[in-house]
Amino acid sequence: MHFLLYPKRLSYICLHFNRQQERMRTGRIERETKVVRKMIELYCRYKLHLKEMPDEYVQLCDYASKRLSHCRYGDAKDACQRCRTHCYAPAQREMIRKVMRWVGPRMLLYAPLTTIRHWMNR
Repeated sequence: MHFLLYPKRLSYICLHFNRQQERMRTGRIERETKVVRKMIELYCRYKLHLKEMPDEYVQLCDYASKRLSHCRYGDAKDACQRCRTHCYAPAQREMIRKVMRWVGPRMLLYAPLTTIRHWMNR
């Protein structure tokens, strides 16, 4: 009833809602790349007690970013853990698994907003 009196307000609300939906839909690869980078940073900072990422973890981050950007499923992809096509090399897969196994349960504690956004966009 309120919207019948204010058609401009309704169009503004619809436009705002569409932008939010579009923002959530597009860029899944970018969001996952940021989450993986954040997880690797948290692992290096809290597990390894280093302020900066060592070269091997910088390379792992770059490798993960490259793999995500070349994902054959694109923005329609599922979580890498449930993917039918494993595109990581065995050594990198083991490293990323080790990182995620440690950071996963602690992610909500160290990066709550990132974690909640990641869970919402699954």
